[in-house]
Amino acid sequence: MTSRVPTPQERFELLSAYLDNEVSREEKLLVEEWLATDANFRRLHQQQLRLRQMLIDLPVPAFDRNVSPSATKANTELMIDQVMAKIEKRSQRRKWAWGGIGLAAAAVIGIVGSVFTLNSSPQFSPVSNQFKPSQEEPLILAMEKPIVPIPKSMMDKQPDK
Repeated sequence: MTSRVPTPQERFELLSAYLDNEVSREEKLLVEEWLATDANFRRLHQQQLRLRQMLIDLPVPAFDRNVSPSATKANTELMIDQVMAKIEKRSQRRKWAWGGIGLAAAAVIGIVGSVFTLNSSPQFSPVSNQFKPSQEEPLILAMEKPIVPIPKSMMDKQPDK
């Protein structure tokens, strides 16, 4: 049976379980072997121990029993409102930034487009106008006598006057 080499992610998870004392005897021996032979793994182990200690040393907010639940709720609501206001302000700045970028892009496109249209205006076009205006012909309306003969079958269908 061949032993598979664990990935760095699996080694990290095994180290984390080792620190939490949640490994089997074989896994514990494997981690201790890595600690004895691998300098990078020892460095990761020390880093995890420091992180664990920092989390333990974090100050815990004191709970004051004299403060009413409504005051605690009001403080919580105030903090939530402040966080949401910061998020909204950041979002507004981002919207203004994207609007400015869009405006700048539109200006650049307009300038580039106007440069190309200035060179291609019809008065500077090298092709001459090939269409000559035709003479106007008078409009002829046939009221009593049609110009084209109308078939008799059409004449019979006309209403009486």
